[in-house]
Amino acid sequence: MKEKILIKEFIKNRKVGAIASTSKYVLKNMINKIDFDKANILIEYGSGKGIITKQLLDLMKNDAILFAFETNENFIEDMTKINDKRLIIINADAEDARIILKNRYKIKQVDYIISTIPFTLFDRRKRKRIIYRSYSMLKEKGKFITYQYSWLIYNLIKNRFSESSIKATLFNLPPAFIFEGIK
Repeated sequence: MKEKILIKEFIKNRKVGAIASTSKYVLKNMINKIDFDKANILIEYGSGKGIITKQLLDLMKNDAILFAFETNENFIEDMTKINDKRLIIINADAEDARIILKNRYKIKQVDYIISTIPFTLFDRRKRKRIIYRSYSMLKEKGKFITYQYSWLIYNLIKNRFSESSIKATLFNLPPAFIFEGIK
């Protein structure tokens, strides 16, 4: 049932970048890059149906906070069913995260940004703006973690962040690349 909803949203909305749920292998490889003892403020871009969101919340400290940015109304409706006071759902584009956090929540820096947004569907300027704005929001040694189906944004991450890495996850449909940028 979940896959039918994803396919329907993928066809209907060009901002939805997946036709199948994230595999447990991608999820595990992304989550393992987070030190939850030091993660006080996290951002998730493209929360979708909340698969990664729920995992993050399960591992987060009680006083940590997760800002989930999602633009798809159907996915937001699903996300509102997650009952956790540490989760703040924001109906806005990842491109606007920095200004929203600064103006609405008085937050200038975060520890981690986890992204599942489909960068391949965005034009080059928007990809660059999101990567650069994400970098500016991260604390020193903060991490930007994303999975993608192509290498399209890796050079942006590599050129902007102090450290970067790639990990291929073949047990996903389609195979995915996990990119990490450390400020």
